[in-house]
Amino acid sequence: MKKTLAVSIAALSIGTLSVFSLTGCALLYPNWGTDQNPSTSQSPSATEVSPTPSESPSASAAPSLGVAKFNFIDLSVDSATGYVSAVVEVTNAAEDGGKCTFTLASGGVTKTVSVKAEANVSTTQCYPAMLPTAGLPKGKATVTVSYVSAAYEGSTSAGVTIP
Repeated sequence: MKKTLAVSIAALSIGTLSVFSLTGCALLYPNWGTDQNPSTSQSPSATEVSPTPSESPSASAAPSLGVAKFNFIDLSVDSATGYVSAVVEVTNAAEDGGKCTFTLASGGVTKTVSVKAEANVSTTQCYPAMLPTAGLPKGKATVTVSYVSAAYEGSTSAGVTIP
């Protein structure tokens, strides 16, 4: 008798829990009160657009490029090796095929190196650049990085001190 009572209580508990858990899903459903299924998508409605007359046909419009935004991951001067090392990422793009150009300028002397760029999860990272400090005057210098790809372009600068 006790065993059948325990089994009955367990079965009743499981049944009640199942009903409440499934009912809870309906109450927490994000589209509660609508008849749209999450798997169906809405089609855009057609609107009538009247063409605006132009005075002359335009020449082939150049595609507009996005403005690259940057973050210096590393920018350091190693006086033992005589190089400025720089690693930069483009924070608003994740693409392959771009090119980064680094320029180190101080006292009218410039050093330039170009490196490839590649997608890195959610950003585009320029390959590490090594710019020689030989021939540059001691003191303040500027490192400028320019990025160009099929979709983005831009540049930014940061200061370093040549020992």
